[in-house]
Amino acid sequence: MLINFFLALKKARIPVSITELLHLLEGLKARLVYANIDEFYYLSRMALVKDERHYDKFDRAFGIYFKGLEDLTEM
Repeated sequence: MLINFFLALKKARIPVSITELLHLLEGLKARLVYANIDEFYYLSRMALVKDERHYDKFDRAFGIYFKGLEDLTEM
């Protein structure tokens, strides 16, 4: 799931790297969020987007990729 999300962000021309993806995975492993799409949104934006000028692109890509999900247990 996260690899495809990562690739969707790359396709949206957001400069994300494997390092940022690993930071997100560390946060998930530490159970900073669990099955809440809103909390996951903020954690993933914090971990993956290093420049606030990319927030709008991230919002659009996130919305398209996770469209219709209420929580992450549906994935």
